Amino acid sequence: MDNVWLTAAIVVVPLVAGLCLIGVLARGIYNNPNVPNGAAIVLGVAALLCVAPTIVNLTIKNGSTEISFVREQLQTQTQQIKSDFGAQGGRLNAAIEELRRRVTALEKAGGAAVMPAAAPSPNSGKVVVLLYVEDRKDLALQMQSYLLQQGYSANAVYTDFTELSDASHLASGSVAVVSADGSTSLRKEVETVLKAKFPQQMQGVVDSGLAKLVGTSIQVRLF
Repeated sequence: MDNVWLTAAIVVVPLVAGLCLIGVLARGIYNNPNVPNGAAIVLGVAALLCVAPTIVNLTIKNGSTEISFVREQLQTQTQQIKSDFGAQGGRLNAAIEELRRRVTALEKAGGAAVMPAAAPSPNSGKVVVLLYVEDRKDLALQMQSYLLQQGYSANAVYTDFTELSDASHLASGSVAVVSADGSTSLRKEVETVLKAKFPQQMQGVVDSGLAKLVGTSIQVRLF
């Protein structure tokens, strides 16, 4: 009986608390049309908090093998959230980099009042998310800076890669370039660009397309 109550407390209490939080946020968004889009992101995080304890407990056991289809789904969703956050940051970094270029050009022109608009970069709109562990932070920031200079929208995001399945984890020091299946050409392009600038660090890079990954951004995973 004690185990039943303990299980109920672990599963039901966080579930109810998460649902209440989602309800409050949803009501606030509904009543205030001026609430920024960031509120929707918070709502998504609240939803994950709501279902996480239940997901941990919803497993199918067969002898010594534990299979959890729901947990796999959670890993995919968490991975997608990190990718989406990184893509948004990449676009912001690209805008800041373009503004910096224009300010530098104005300074070189002596502060001319009229300046022709710069031609858009051929890499404009191409988003690269650099996911890195702590030991690879310096490399991730170097790659981000280089990609921004080349006109890409790039953003370095820290992670411990717990959102990946065991099969997707690579050895420390490895690099993987991944994308949705439909972004193969851009994935190859980004890989070539990084190999030219970072040949040693990109040795033995793993290239793959993922059917479950949604969006057009490219992920560079620095394990």
